[in-house]
Amino acid sequence: MKQFILSLTILASFLTQLNAQIEFGVKAGLSSYDLANEGILVTNGDQDFKWNIADAGYGHHFGIYTRLSALGLYLEPALLFNSNKVSYEITTYSASGVFSTLKNEKYNTMDIPVIAGIKLGILRFQGGVVGHFFINSISDVVDIKGYDQRFKGATYGWQAGTGVDLWKLRLDLMFEGNFDKFGDHITIGGHNYAFADTPSRLMLTLGYKF
Repeated sequence: MKQFILSLTILASFLTQLNAQIEFGVKAGLSSYDLANEGILVTNGDQDFKWNIADAGYGHHFGIYTRLSALGLYLEPALLFNSNKVSYEITTYSASGVFSTLKNEKYNTMDIPVIAGIKLGILRFQGGVVGHFFINSISDVVDIKGYDQRFKGATYGWQAGTGVDLWKLRLDLMFEGNFDKFGDHITIGGHNYAFADTPSRLMLTLGYKF
């Protein structure tokens, strides 16, 4: 990660020395998460839980970007508000029986992707790193006994994909992977839990150049 950030810094310096063109614009789009669904088992006193992901739904994002480009190369940082919603199926096993309920959790982050790429005609091929900075969450899960949310202040991932420039429009299709396991904010009875895999998502974004 540090080496990649250093490489982006060197690229930015190189483009600046070449009197690179600078553009500014806005972006908005949708994303679809691919989340692990093996579930997690939770033991909490006299109750056991099986916690599965029922539906990851769709997320949305919007914000601003700038692009520094020269000789077909470019560097594009952005500042994007991101919101996602996940539905959990929580099955409770206790002496009184087995009960299943659906719980929803919505969380908001400020995402800062820094993407480098090459432009060939109207097509672009690109990749980079992204930081997710936690803002807040709204959750139905908080009524579970012993549950506590401990979201990290920041998590990190990577993005890669392609894009098309048409007039002032900027269309991007990106795949994102993350370095932290999904659900690692779940704490019950003082014990930390997380799903088996790291989350990934497919992002479709439309931008407009000012």
